[in-house]
Amino acid sequence: LQKMEMRGISLNTKTLNQLSGSLGTEIKDLEKSIYASAQEEFNIESPQQLSKILFEKLGLKTVKKTKTGFSTDVMVLNQLRGEHPIVEYLLDFRELVKLKNTYVDVLPDLVHKRTGRIHTSYSQTITATGRLSSLNPNLQNIPIRTDHGKKIRECFISRSDDYLLLTADYSQIELR
Repeated sequence: LQKMEMRGISLNTKTLNQLSGSLGTEIKDLEKSIYASAQEEFNIESPQQLSKILFEKLGLKTVKKTKTGFSTDVMVLNQLRGEHPIVEYLLDFRELVKLKNTYVDVLPDLVHKRTGRIHTSYSQTITATGRLSSLNPNLQNIPIRTDHGKKIRECFISRSDDYLLLTADYSQIELR
């Protein structure tokens, strides 16, 4: 593990920067679709403003109440899927903003100047099963099932043509 941490992981920052630009465009397009569906502009990331749009203006059914009003969290939005086009736009918007802000725009800044690689820390002691965890940055939470998550993962590359980057999923291997 120490050798893996010291060697680090190469990152195709050029492709990641291009992905940042395309995600930015997609996010702007989703904003326009959200505003068109709401028939007004508002702060999409404000739960109070979004709640007013969804439940007062558009009349969608309320699912969960919080101290400040009706919840607009992802669980609620998933339950409202199909009720109004704005819901799908909001879910897509949140996914893309999270990927862009958490990974796409942050990972290039974490590339070590001297080595040109990202040096995450691996730990076996965080989980009771001894499963490896990746910290600072956490590379395990990059989605694998979405197209955007796959594009981010493709930016992790082998350090040269003489090497191969291998990923393995050992989930529940002890049961097999």
